Amino acid sequence: MALTVSLKPIGLVPGDASSEQMDAIADIAERWSFDEIRVSHEQNLVLPHVKLDDLPLVFAELRRAGLGTSNAGLVTDIIACPGLDYCALANARSIPIAQRISERFADPDRQREIGDLKLKISGCINACGHHHVGHIGILGVERKGEEFYQITLGGSGDETCSIGAIVGKGFSSAEIVDAVETVVNTYLALRQGSQETFLEAFRRLGEVPFRDALYPAEAA
Repeated sequence: MALTVSLKPIGLVPGDASSEQMDAIADIAERWSFDEIRVSHEQNLVLPHVKLDDLPLVFAELRRAGLGTSNAGLVTDIIACPGLDYCALANARSIPIAQRISERFADPDRQREIGDLKLKISGCINACGHHHVGHIGILGVERKGEEFYQITLGGSGDETCSIGAIVGKGFSSAEIVDAVETVVNTYLALRQGSQETFLEAFRRLGEVPFRDALYPAEAA
């Protein structure tokens, strides 16, 4: 089987790994994955050809290396571009926003309750974080010298691909994490049971209930 190794530890930089961790991954691949490692566009690693019987051993080694975060495909498995911290093209920071969202949704039980949710962040319109195809997308913009974040909803990069809809005006750096939580809580309140994913619920409901929750003054 193909095993995803999450590089999204809670509260740290998404997609990063230390040299020691890469050495550990190389050793694991040599022992259990026919010496093969693949890098995914989701900023994670994939070990192909792992035997099911070897999974406990591999997971134990990954945990020893600090690579045992079990959040692939969940809300804290965030794709984020380098943003203003490292990119001269960016208008806003991406990494600190990803870290704060990760910390807000750190509880593993809560992540599993939310289920499949792809959250992607770009620090500018070049969209290196693929925000436009995120179930929840965040685009950093600059307004009069300040960083703001525009939310898009309902994007998808799979076989049912769609571009996320812009739901309204941007949020400040201090507001954006609360805004993401508002979107998630709205989904949880309106979904038709735990089997209905965020994307399915959004396509059924449309953007109106999410926009009303994000901008209650306008809804009134």
